[in-house]
Amino acid sequence: MRYGNASMICMLTVGVVYGLSGGCGNSGNSSVFQGSGGLTTGTGTNTGTATGGTLTGSTGSGIMTTGTGGTLTGGSGTGGPNSDAACANQVSDSSAIPSDIFIMLDKSGSMNCPAAENGCTNPPMMLTHPTRWEAVTTAINSFVSAPANANIGVGIQFFALGGNNGQCNIAGYANPAVAIAPLSMSAMAISNAIAANMPAGNTPTVPALTGALNYARTYTMNTPGRAASVVFVSDGLPNDNCNPQSSIPRAVTAATTAFNGMPSIKTYVVGLGDVAALDEIALAGTGGVTHYFPATTDVATQLAAALTTIAGAITCDYVIPTTGMVDPKNVNIQVSVGGGALTSVGYVGTAAMCTANGGWYYDNPAAPTRITLCPQSCDPLKATMGSKVQVLYGCPTIGPGVQ
Repeated sequence: MRYGNASMICMLTVGVVYGLSGGCGNSGNSSVFQGSGGLTTGTGTNTGTATGGTLTGSTGSGIMTTGTGGTLTGGSGTGGPNSDAACANQVSDSSAIPSDIFIMLDKSGSMNCPAAENGCTNPPMMLTHPTRWEAVTTAINSFVSAPANANIGVGIQFFALGGNNGQCNIAGYANPAVAIAPLSMSAMAISNAIAANMPAGNTPTVPALTGALNYARTYTMNTPGRAASVVFVSDGLPNDNCNPQSSIPRAVTAATTAFNGMPSIKTYVVGLGDVAALDEIALAGTGGVTHYFPATTDVATQLAAALTTIAGAITCDYVIPTTGMVDPKNVNIQVSVGGGALTSVGYVGTAAMCTANGGWYYDNPAAPTRITLCPQSCDPLKATMGSKVQVLYGCPTIGPGVQ
């Protein structure tokens, strides 16, 4: 099984600095910082140039976070996007937003294939145990019943649906069999829902995934301080009679659209069988960084581990403090990997604008309620103990997404 870059779970220390002054200095004249790069600190006269580190002069004090090529212009005083900056006159702690999970579970006929046999598409008359269905449901039941997971929010739905909902009805999949709730309240309902289902039917991947993403989006928008990701559990290629029929490219498009949306919804895939095809969906749904699928031995244990890792993975979403007047155009992000030097992360505008250089964006630029780090900026923090994020309010936002 590959766990992408989330194999090491750690706590991020989050410090938030925000202010109401609107300027970048409250003693002497205001100061302006421009450039890009690391943290520069020093003393200096009213005007000086910093290259990669120390600004030296006879009077005054200046702190800047924009390193190489940056120029400090202004009177004496302290300024710039830093936790000690005078433009930030209030300090508040924030925390990463927990990510709950919505499981979309494949119950197609091929889930009666042997769990350890990747090439099976039609189950044998005499079943070989454990079947894929038995392995998957054993893992899910183990996960939801574990006392350590009691506070994780989990919901579930199955595909293909039958009856009046119909296997191609997206709205049916957006209506959960068990709504997301802390496992202390939902575990029994999830186990009962699993017991009420058995493998049968086709694999309408696109309607099921789209409905799951729609539900996760609605949940995230309507549940302040929480977010939801989709865990798509399936055993291979799409197969249905929908119009148009499900396909990997259409599923990739659905996952990509959700990831690039506002709010951004991630798709994790736990797969058996044709995992190469499923991997395309996972990569599209996590910004090309994180993907999951189990090995062919001891599948139940592997699946339980994958669910635990996904649910426990540190999110890259941060609450915007509601205290005071926060101007979204005066927000900056700094990160420290493993307790090292703070470096600035630029605003990129949307998830679609994330590149190898990383960045951050709002859930809704017009009325933001949360900040999200691009995977390329977040994953090094998740993988390194002692990392921290600082969200600073009061100085003009920097980054390629600034308009």
